[in-house]
Amino acid sequence: MLLQFRVGNFLSFNEIQTFSMEAGKVRNFSERLYKDGKYKLLKFMSIYGANASGKSNLVYAFSFFKDIVFSGFESGSYPHYCKLVEENKDKASFFEIKIETNKKTFVYGFEVILNNSSLQKEWLYEETKSEQKNYVFSRNILDKKFTLGSYIKTNTLKDRINIYADDIKSDDSILFLKLMNQNKDNLYATPSKITVFKDVYNWIRFKLTVTFPERPITNYSWMIDSNNLDVIAEKLNHFSTGIEKITVSNIAPEKVNSTLPKEIIKDIHNMLSEQKHNNKEGEKSHKPAVLIRSPENSMFIVSLNEEGMFKYKTLEFKHKNSNAKFSLEDESDGTVRLLDIIEILLNNDDNKVYIIDEINRMFHPLLTIKFVEEFLELAKERKIQLIVTTHESQLMDLKLLRKDEINFINKDENGFSTIRSLDEFDDRFDKKIISEYFRGKYDAIPFPKN
Repeated sequence: MLLQFRVGNFLSFNEIQTFSMEAGKVRNFSERLYKDGKYKLLKFMSIYGANASGKSNLVYAFSFFKDIVFSGFESGSYPHYCKLVEENKDKASFFEIKIETNKKTFVYGFEVILNNSSLQKEWLYEETKSEQKNYVFSRNILDKKFTLGSYIKTNTLKDRINIYADDIKSDDSILFLKLMNQNKDNLYATPSKITVFKDVYNWIRFKLTVTFPERPITNYSWMIDSNNLDVIAEKLNHFSTGIEKITVSNIAPEKVNSTLPKEIIKDIHNMLSEQKHNNKEGEKSHKPAVLIRSPENSMFIVSLNEEGMFKYKTLEFKHKNSNAKFSLEDESDGTVRLLDIIEILLNNDDNKVYIIDEINRMFHPLLTIKFVEEFLELAKERKIQLIVTTHESQLMDLKLLRKDEINFINKDENGFSTIRSLDEFDDRFDKKIISEYFRGKYDAIPFPKN
C-alpha cells in the first residue's frame, strides 16, 4: 500500500511537496479504509486543478521515479528540474516514497541533480510502530560514504553488502537499490532480512502502475487467458458499450513483421523473455505478453508460451444483435478507453496502486461516476488503491467521496505547484462542494481574464 510520496525541484514543484494517502479525521465511509493498527489509509484519491496547475506533473513524478528505479539513468541530462528558479539547475531534486509491504513500513528515496544525472544521496529505512527510523542503509555519494544501519544484524550479510557498496561508493550514476537487484538471485535464495532490497524494488516495479491519457494501464496480457474474456465482455456490456462477446484470434507473424521494424520486434522478444525469467523467480505476474497498438487502434498481442515460442493474436468484438466481428479500431474512443482501464475492476492481484491521469478522458460524466462507484465498492473488500486526476466536478460529492479523498493542486503567483486536501478546509459535510469549487474557494480552477 502507498502511504506517501514526496517530490521537490521537479517540473512545477519547487519546494518539497507531500502527497499522502493517510486518512484524515473524516468518519464517513470508514468501511473502505485500509487499517493495520498503525495507519488508516485511503484507497481512492481524486486530484483536481486548473489546466497547467501541475496535476499531470505529479503523475509524471511518480512515473519518473519508477523508471529511474527500474531502468536507471541513461547517459545525458534530464531537464525536468523546476526551471522557474535559475539556481535549481544545479540543485538536487528530491524523490521519496513510503510504502507498506509484508506488514512493514519502508521509506525509500534519493536526491539527484537532474541537469547532469548526478546522484547525491540515497536512503532506505523501516519506519517502526513508534515512528523510529530503523535504517537499512544510507548513502552520501559526494562524501563517498555508505552506512549500513541496524536493520540487518547478521555480520556475514553485512560484509556481503559492504562489498557491493564498495564497488559504487563514489559512483553517482547508479542507485544502490537497483544494483542489489541485478543478477542477485542467489543472494535472496535463503529468506533473511536482506530480502528488503528485493521487496522494496519489486513493489515499485510491479505494484505501482502509472498511466497517461494516451496509454493503457495494462499490457493486455491478462486477456490472453480465454477464461477472462467472458468476464471482461460482461463488464464492458455493463457500461453500455454494446459489446457482448470478445474472442482472441491468431494472426500471422508476417502481419506483425510487416507492421513493425525488426529492431522493435527484437526488443519485444527480449522484454518477454525477461518477463518469463521474472515469473520463474516467483513473482506473481501474468503470462509474458505485450500489446502493440497503433494510433488508429489497430492491435495485436505478442505472447511467449511455456515452450518458448512467440505467438501473435488480436482481439475481436461481437456486439448484441449482430454476428459481425469488429476489431478494436472499429470501437468508439470511449470503449477503447474503458478497455484500457477495466483491469482495475477485474484484476484480483491485491496490493496494486493504480495512478491514472485524466480518468474522465473520452468518458461521459455518468460513465466516470459509475466507474468510480464500482471501484469504491470493490475497495471495501480489496487491498487496492486508485489515484486519479480529473476535471469531472460531479465526482466532487460528499455523498460519494470522503473529504480526504479530494485533493487540489494549485499554482501560486510564482508558478509553483502546491498540494492541498479538501480536508484542510473547514467545510460542513452538507455543503455543496461543487458550488464552492466553481466559486474559486479552493483555487483549483482557471481564472481567465475578462
